[in-house]
Amino acid sequence: MHKPKFAAACAALLILPSAFAEIPADSEIIVTAKGIQTTADALVTSHVLTAQQIEATQANDIPALLSQITGINVNDSGGRGSQTSVFLRGTASSQTIVLIDGVRVGSATLGSAALNSYPIEAIDRIEIVKGPFSGIYGADAVGGVIQLFTRKGGNGRGSVSATLGSHSLSEYGLALNGGNERHSFRISAHAEDVDGIDRTSIQTGGNDDRDGFEESALSIAGRTRFGEHTQADLSVLYTDNTAEFDNTFGDDTGFFTDTETLSTALNLDSTLTDTLRWRNTLGINKDESVTPAFFSDITTNRDSVGSELVFDFGANNILTVGADYYQEDIETSSDFPVTDRDNTGVYTQLQLRGDTLSMVGSLRYDDNSAYGEDTNGSLAVNYDFTDRLRAVVSYGTAFVAPSFNQLYFPFFGNPDLQPEESESFEVSLLGSNDHLSWRLSAYRTDITNLFSFDPVTFLAANIGEAEVEGVELELGTVVADWELALNVDLLSAEDKDTGIELDDRAEQTLSISAARTFGDLDVRLDFRAESGRFDLRGTELAGHGLLDINARYQVNEQISLLANIDNVFDKDYTVNLISPTERYLTEGRLAKLTIKWEF
Repeated sequence: MHKPKFAAACAALLILPSAFAEIPADSEIIVTAKGIQTTADALVTSHVLTAQQIEATQANDIPALLSQITGINVNDSGGRGSQTSVFLRGTASSQTIVLIDGVRVGSATLGSAALNSYPIEAIDRIEIVKGPFSGIYGADAVGGVIQLFTRKGGNGRGSVSATLGSHSLSEYGLALNGGNERHSFRISAHAEDVDGIDRTSIQTGGNDDRDGFEESALSIAGRTRFGEHTQADLSVLYTDNTAEFDNTFGDDTGFFTDTETLSTALNLDSTLTDTLRWRNTLGINKDESVTPAFFSDITTNRDSVGSELVFDFGANNILTVGADYYQEDIETSSDFPVTDRDNTGVYTQLQLRGDTLSMVGSLRYDDNSAYGEDTNGSLAVNYDFTDRLRAVVSYGTAFVAPSFNQLYFPFFGNPDLQPEESESFEVSLLGSNDHLSWRLSAYRTDITNLFSFDPVTFLAANIGEAEVEGVELELGTVVADWELALNVDLLSAEDKDTGIELDDRAEQTLSISAARTFGDLDVRLDFRAESGRFDLRGTELAGHGLLDINARYQVNEQISLLANIDNVFDKDYTVNLISPTERYLTEGRLAKLTIKWEF
């Protein structure tokens, strides 16, 4: 097997969550999976997106990038900057944890993170770990964990970039890097302004206007070493964006939402002995959303601390024990009877790896001041039939914490609400030969105590159940120097009480990618098709297919040109309805050109 070429194809096309007994030299480390150190050892289904891969896609934002991963569906409310939801393996945004440099982020009132609020330009790496992870991270890890890692600098170079594109798009970026073997820093700033599109099909009351988007972001990060055994990482990511939107209930008199986020993480990693590591994380997260037309001003403040010990014993055997605490409060003009809560968690994870049989198990206990105690865990076992064929079986439980809105919002919240609970099963086969690598996974998640609305009491209640089943197939190969990937995703997400398919998840998804280098020119083509997406509790939307083309040309050592066309054939399609007669519009063909100077 031509390992370098094969590994490059898998990495570039974002396929194959795991390697096998023969570990490639460039095998990725999965930090989010805690004690699991490399993709070769991972018994969870995971994907790693590096800085090179992120830039190669030229995605407009993080949700658009994630939509290229099997098992992830995205729906927005009318183009760039609109309210966007990310569904991981059929679970909602509130059922997936989002971390930035190890720190939990998001709104405590909505119970989810607005991934489109974080600038993709500041991100160095993204890890997506699928499956129940409440056994490590606690509340909300039913579908999995998405972790963003900010750029830390260190190569002694800076960059300036400028982008022009469709709908009067203009973007500007500046980054300064510096450092040596012991210390490094990065300071970057990014600004974006786009006139956007008319977000909805509503053409009355002033709604027939373009709804623009503006964003500015600042990222400051650094890394330093104390002696030979201790390293500290500090990151600060600040964003401020304004998104205009139509009024789906009446006249549009200039509606907009201003969102500010601040995420700060301090990570301290010490090697105490040859077999013992100590990791500590301090975090601050702020999420503020202001919509003047609705007299809405809501802020989430969250402070967190975590500490864990990692013991290496034997060959590839790892024991992790840890504890974490976070306190969150909200500031809002509404009269919430309770505005703060805290959570304490303790957890352990054990990884045992043999020549052919391996396992990883986790167990966690949480105590929350708002909804009480919860205990969850998971177990995954794999068997290597050969060094190129592996089977993995896993089981886990998870839970979702009720948000402040669901607990305390006036005339709706129910303080007796209990967490949603889930059970998940997964079976995977992974294989490779000289020409092809593949993964086939089948999973099922049953969710009980779903948050819903009780028509009798008019309050939030635990009265729903859902069943999510899916199959994922990923293939990767290299043909005539083209790196090729084919991904198929089949999903059924059903409300068990009514038998109706859950909204916003496509039942069938196909994606095909092809990438090749011609000297100084890199070319990438992405095709994605879907069908079986439902909305408004049972209304099926028409399927569609989209082709994107990306290119990067290295003019010289310092200057590069990047060009991108999304939706090449200008397909008109729908992913989100307002009513049976009105819909949120999609952007059609988009083009942009970027010049980047590195110094």
